[in-house]
Amino acid sequence: MLLESGRSVRYAAGDHLMRQGDPGDCVWVLRSGRVKVVARDGSGHDRLLGIRGKGELLGEMSCVDDGPRSASVVAHGAVEATKITKTRFVGIMDERPAVAREVVRQVSQRLRDAERKQSELTSENVDTRVTRVLVDLVAEFVDEGSAARGVSVPLGQEELAQLAAASHVSAQRALRRLRTRKLVVTGYGRVEVPCVACLVALSGLNHAKDVTGCGGHGVCPQR
Repeated sequence: MLLESGRSVRYAAGDHLMRQGDPGDCVWVLRSGRVKVVARDGSGHDRLLGIRGKGELLGEMSCVDDGPRSASVVAHGAVEATKITKTRFVGIMDERPAVAREVVRQVSQRLRDAERKQSELTSENVDTRVTRVLVDLVAEFVDEGSAARGVSVPLGQEELAQLAAASHVSAQRALRRLRTRKLVVTGYGRVEVPCVACLVALSGLNHAKDVTGCGGHGVCPQR
């Protein structure tokens, strides 16, 4: 329903779909590509809050509560979306309970994710937080229908640190330890996960244990 209620728009990498502080006059439904959600903190530094992909609804909060945009959204590569005016979006919500429920579901899921991450800040160490952030990103960046064992995450170490609520140095150390265990290969602006199954298995374990991944070669004990 929403996809039929707006106009098609395209963005190139680095284009802003919305900017923090602007009034909410429309929403977007992502049809392809991925975007970064970025917020500027009290010190004036931009922090990556998350990655959104196909099927996600963007900008709904400020259209519902009439507040300003709480974050900026920037295209991470080529993006295609449907842009819907605030008036039309609110009208559809009033007319179509199923659409309203889906909006509530997406907002609720994001709140649950935020609560989980907040809990991890106080209960998990940096190594565990970085590993779980990578697991979440693998799920976001894996190609649909892909049978490949590994996944490339096209984000830099500073962005991973922000998502894990860790300092850049602490995140680097965590990645170094993962690299030693053959669970990741780091490069400029990206992190390669050679075997997703090994990383997922480690994400629920105590990092003090001597766990080594298969490195994407041979028979994986986790598959």
